[in-house]
Amino acid sequence: MKSFLCVVTVVALGSWSALQGQSGMLSAAEFRKLAASHANVEEHQKLAAHYTAHAIEHEGEARLHEELANQYAKTERLLAAESRHYAAHSREAAEALRELAKLHQELAKEHAGKK
Repeated sequence: MKSFLCVVTVVALGSWSALQGQSGMLSAAEFRKLAASHANVEEHQKLAAHYTAHAIEHEGEARLHEELANQYAKTERLLAAESRHYAAHSREAAEALRELAKLHQELAKEHAGKK
């Protein structure tokens, strides 16, 4: 069980590192700046990419915790239930983030039409 958790942790950290390097992820400062202004096509596109990258992150968390829940179900039913709860939460967050990305894509199109 411990070796399984170590492997899962390493995979999760590797996925997080890869995600950080992915285009679309903004630093906290850049995100705050763009979220406050979002005045043109490029800013909306950057925000849409940022939200999409976060949605991908949450979808990965959901998959990871479903796998953990399946493993825990064999020995620790309470951990399995909480892992499934977190997976569901992560899927819901991913859906909301994808909706935010979609809205920014639509706003980018509106701004492009004004040029």
